[in-house]
Amino acid sequence: MSSSKIMQIVGLSNSGKTKLILDLINFLEKLNISVATIKSAKNNKYDYSNKDSERFLINGAIGSSVSFSNVTQIYTKIDVSLSDLINTLQSLVNPDIIIIEGYKKEAYDKILVWSDELEDNLDLFNLSNLKLVYCQKEQYKQHIQELTELEEKLSTKVVSAVDQLTSLFTE
Repeated sequence: MSSSKIMQIVGLSNSGKTKLILDLINFLEKLNISVATIKSAKNNKYDYSNKDSERFLINGAIGSSVSFSNVTQIYTKIDVSLSDLINTLQSLVNPDIIIIEGYKKEAYDKILVWSDELEDNLDLFNLSNLKLVYCQKEQYKQHIQELTELEEKLSTKVVSAVDQLTSLFTE
């Protein structure tokens, strides 16, 4: 098993993190680069359905899985660390890249997704391994002055197109 490249995508709520990840997955797939994802939803509580695999958990199992012809789902009642999730994905599917959405305080290489009021909330993030700031094209021209100031403040570059991120994933 080789080690996957790990990249975090962080930003404020509704900043476009998921859209960026979806665009990256599509873009990287065209380059034959395999991607796995991890998403933090620690501020939410999971709502169980009436599926058998989830009923097992409701009735006391600490873990449950179900294998379909095209997907395998694994559920656990335990809080799994980010490093264990990474190791599990590497062991199960050995992706070229693991993209992590959220986990703001972790110190992996990261892309910060720009949105209004980001500068007032920079203290929410661990920016020690910040590689660049991403701003959606439709916002980029509208906020060029703010983004230029942010580049200087964070000593990084602001980009507005997914293909400008390629080098981060293929180095």
